[in-house]
Amino acid sequence: MKDYLINKNTLALIPLGKKKTVIYEDHDCYIIDEKIKKIMDTNCQYYGSSLEGRTKGTYKMTGLNYKAPIIISEQEPTIFFPTCSPRLKECAWINVENVERINKLDDKCQIEFLNNESLDIDSTYRIINNQYLRSLSLKNTFKNRKK
Repeated sequence: MKDYLINKNTLALIPLGKKKTVIYEDHDCYIIDEKIKKIMDTNCQYYGSSLEGRTKGTYKMTGLNYKAPIIISEQEPTIFFPTCSPRLKECAWINVENVERINKLDDKCQIEFLNNESLDIDSTYRIINNQYLRSLSLKNTFKNRKK
């Protein structure tokens, strides 16, 4: 698969090697022959901006600049958060709308999704939970601006 359109059922985008991405959607899994950053940027452009533009939008709304969550689409809204700096090749993106809970494991954490799927992330609970909370803050700010 070459192209992928992020939607409300997308759970996570995980980098695989240098130029591939694993997409978890509902109960399916796809491997895309593209870097994760390119997929994110292409999807942001599809919905009317760019990854850089979405990041700047988050900053304007929340003041969050580093490891900022982004709103990919305002219609749904679809908000994703990075697991680390998006500049790093190991950065994964998680759809906050589908997260049920975050569990602490030894030196990583597990994200449980609303559809009963789970995913182990090579990051600490503290980091992922903080990213999750920042995403909820963005969601709340965006929701309140629409009123």
